[in-house]
Amino acid sequence: MLRVSRLSLAIGTYSLFMKEQKNNPALKGLPVAKRGQATAKLYRELSVTEREELAKRAKAAPSATRKKSVPKTKGKEKVTGGGGKRKASEYTEFVKSNISKYSNLPQRERMTAVAKLWKQQKQMRK
Repeated sequence: MLRVSRLSLAIGTYSLFMKEQKNNPALKGLPVAKRGQATAKLYRELSVTEREELAKRAKAAPSATRKKSVPKTKGKEKVTGGGGKRKASEYTEFVKSNISKYSNLPQRERMTAVAKLWKQQKQMRK
């Protein structure tokens, strides 16, 4: 079961450090995994005062907020063909009229036989 939480989505010190290191030229050409390792190494090498300053900036940074969904407005609805049934195709009419001829066969073979008959008649029309 999901529960709604009203916690503010504050940014952490390491997350802020990673954002700041995004444009670091020393990390630019590295693949993602190596870049993460290098950033972690740089973070561990920070002095205590630098970490405290980073923590202050992280607290001062605006927290992420969830975007509220915008209610959908009812626009112009598409007008379709009146909601009635569409006209049956020639093939459908052909199947309806000829399926009873093959009632002794199983369904799959019956449809195969009707399809062959349709192809024969189509070739004769040409």
